This record gives sequence, structure tokens and C-alpha cells, in this order.
Amino acid sequence: MTAPPHLQIPQRQSPKAVLLILLKYFRIIVRQLWPILLVILINPTHGKGMIITSIALAIVVISLIYSIVAYTRFYFFIENNELCVRSGVFRKTVLNVPFDRIQSVDFKQNLVHQFLNVVSVQVDTAGSKGSELELDAIELERAENLREIILAYKQTRTALIHTSEGNIPPIPAVKETPELILSLSSNDLIKIGVSENHIRTAAIIFAFFLGLADDLDQLLGWDVYGQLENTTTAMSLFGLLATLIAIPFFIIISFTITLIRTVLKYYGLKFWREGKSFKVVSGLFTRNEKSIQQSKIQVIRWVTSPLKKLFGIYQLNIYQAANVDQNQNKSLAIPGCYQQQVDHTLDTIVPEYKQAIFTSHSMHPAIVRLMVFVFGFIPAVLFGMMAWINEGMMQWLLTLVFPLAIWMGRQYQRKRRLKIHPDYLVSEGGIFGKSYKLMEIYKIQSVHIHSSPMQRRRGLTSLHVYTAGGDISFPYLNAHVARQARDYILYRVEKEEKSWM
Repeated sequence: MTAPPHLQIPQRQSPKAVLLILLKYFRIIVRQLWPILLVILINPTHGKGMIITSIALAIVVISLIYSIVAYTRFYFFIENNELCVRSGVFRKTVLNVPFDRIQSVDFKQNLVHQFLNVVSVQVDTAGSKGSELELDAIELERAENLREIILAYKQTRTALIHTSEGNIPPIPAVKETPELILSLSSNDLIKIGVSENHIRTAAIIFAFFLGLADDLDQLLGWDVYGQLENTTTAMSLFGLLATLIAIPFFIIISFTITLIRTVLKYYGLKFWREGKSFKVVSGLFTRNEKSIQQSKIQVIRWVTSPLKKLFGIYQLNIYQAANVDQNQNKSLAIPGCYQQQVDHTLDTIVPEYKQAIFTSHSMHPAIVRLMVFVFGFIPAVLFGMMAWINEGMMQWLLTLVFPLAIWMGRQYQRKRRLKIHPDYLVSEGGIFGKSYKLMEIYKIQSVHIHSSPMQRRRGLTSLHVYTAGGDISFPYLNAHVARQARDYILYRVEKEEKSWM
């Protein structure tokens, strides 16, 4: 695949990149210096205005100089089917990324990008932690041209690999019309926001305030925890009333933040199928465009919860080969999918899945006793001891976690299933909702079993199956069944001649 002449010549990014690089390094510097700036703003010291002005001017000047130099020393071009980048301010960096290693070419546009009519291009490979390389700002037409060249090369290589005689050139691929699978409406966004995990948002808010209290204590000597303790000790009735009022207020704040975050992240979401790849475009202030080639898909996961089930929607995730730490960033997340859209996606990626007949294995009931002991008995004892020592009614109510753990353990064991087919492996589970995780067996990279002393006494073990894009772990499985499953999966992998790389 020959690249156009203009892409074979080393070239800089758009001149508008200077502004974007400036903003990026400005944010980095401010993020490092914000505790110092906070102390200067809060503490009433003489000459505070002059100090703040000097620091701000220094940050701007340093960022501007660095941005200009970084822009002038950054070049990219295509050579020998590789995307090449030459960069470096104090030290020269040379990076060549072969097209064969590239997993995806994604676009990102924040408000500044949209105003300047440029895009940030992020090139990912299977083993990179984050993006392998990033072009801060290039024109949209040039970015699309670059992506088309890389994808066309990869499609040609794939066709050659699957040709019985590799020296026979493949028939040139016809560019297919994109198929729109899902487009989120305002009503869909509200459903997604309402059915999101508000407990997670509440935990993030709580952690933020704990961190802020620690920072105030270290920087300014404000003992926030001590003040709260003194207040609740001196005014126990007032503290109880304040807690009862704060809980619903806290829930409302968590719900509102989750809803706003959902709208900002998924506004205008469109899920496309383009030939042999899938693409998701979404975001209000920051427009993200991510794509995954169908042949690179490793794991498909779809999840519903009680609220999602009420609305009839699923959260669909499609994972490709990625570093473990960056797997979420390199996956396609498509919320608000209805059953027909989930089915259509599965029919496209794994067309034989619906007709497949699976062998199903359940989890041993011993998992229920373990969950009740860890998540029910131990917390109930601790809360009961706290209630007896402090004579507090709230602690006694918290001992109700014990019957809740019994119900949760039974739900978990009842819904957990491992399903095996000659071509597919499926894990089902959930407590309040239901989740499904599907992988094609020929893409599995490794399988191993592990038994704890407690499991060995009962003839049980845990089965772990790994792919380049995710894993399936199934604990408390009959040891004989687990060994048979491991041997069968490895046999199928060895027998299969298809390649997904």
C-alpha cells in the first residue's frame, strides 16, 4: 500500500497545535502547583497579589516557549508502511510504528479543537499503555486520510493472510456504506443517567472530601475531623438530625452529578458499523471517536441492572487487545442498547452464537457460605460490638448486613454459569442484575486452574481464562470439570488455524 506523496514527506502538525500544546503544558504545571496557589489565596499575607501575578506570568511564559519549541521539532510521516514521528525538545525521540501493530486510530476533539477545526489523533497498539503516539492537532481531512491508509493496508494484509497462496494479490476491497446501529436520543440519555451506578459517584464525592480535608489539615492546619468530632459530641441530637438530612441531600447530589456526567460523556452518541470495523462517536464538550476492527475483538460484554431492565436497556462493551491498565480506555462502551441492537451486534461479530448449544456448569454452593462469612458475619459482629460499646441504634441497624449477605450469596451462586461450546466461552453472573461475557475460544491465550486449601478439601478449584483483551474467572468449580474444561479449551485453541492478529 503506497501512501500519498504528501504523507511521505516529514511534516509538522497544524500551526494551531501551538495553542493546544500550550494549554496542555499549562494544565500540567498548574496541576503540580495548585497546593501552593491554594495556600497563597487563603492565607492573608502581604504582597499576595504580586506573588500570584508573578507565578501566573512565569507559568504562561514557560509554557509558551516550550510549546513553540515542541511544535517546531515535531514531525510525522509515512515510510515503509510505518507511521514515523520525530520529536523532542531537550532530547530527540524517534518512534516508528509499523501498520501491522496498530490496533486503532481514534480522533478526539475538545472545545478548542472544535473551534480551531482540527482533531487530536491517537494511535493505539496492542501492548501500549495508553496511546502509542498522539498528534495534538491536524486537519480533519488529513487525519481521515491517514486513518484510511492504515486501515486499507491492514485489510489488504488480512486478505493476503487468509488467501491459500500468499503471493496472489487480493481483490481490492469495496468501501461499504456505514451502517448506523444506535443513535442516542435525549430520552435515552435520561434513562442511562437514571440507571447508572450512583453509589460509585457517591463514593467518589466522599473520597474527594476526605482528600480535601487532609489537604486543608496539612497546608493550613485546619483539623476538619476534630471539629466534626467536637460538634457531634457536644450536640449529639443535632448531629443525628444533620446526618438524616445530609443522607438524602447527598443522594440527590450524587444523582445530579451522575446525570450531568452521563450527558457530557454520551451526548450525541452514535454507534456505527463501517465495513469490517465498529466505531463510536460521542461527547458534548469533548468529542471522542473510537474504532475497533472486527477481527481484533477479544471479548464482548453486555450488562443490565434492575433499573436498566425496567427501561429495557443494556450496557454493551467491546474489548480489543490492550494493556491491562488501559483496557477500559481502548474498549468501545455503548450504553443504552436495546435487546435488538445487542442481538444485531452479536449477529455481526459472532453469527453462529444464537444457534450454539452450550454445556452449562454452575458454581458450588460453598461460595454462598464464604460470601456470608466474609460480607455478612464478620461485618455484623463488628457493627454489633460497636453498637454495644457506643449504645448506638444506627450500629445495631447495620447488623442487618448479615441477612442481606445471605440473599446476595444465594443470588450470586444461582446466576453464575460457565457455558462452553466448541467455538465460544460464555460467563454469566450478577447479583442485582445480569451480566454476560463472551469470547471466541480460538482467541484464548492461556488457561490455568488454581485451588486454595479450603477449595482442595472440597474438591473444588478456580478456572481462569485469558485473552489479549480480557479474562473470565470462575471460582468454586468442581475440580474434575475445571480440568476437563481447561484441556478442552487448549485442544480447541491448538486445533484452530484461524488467526486474529
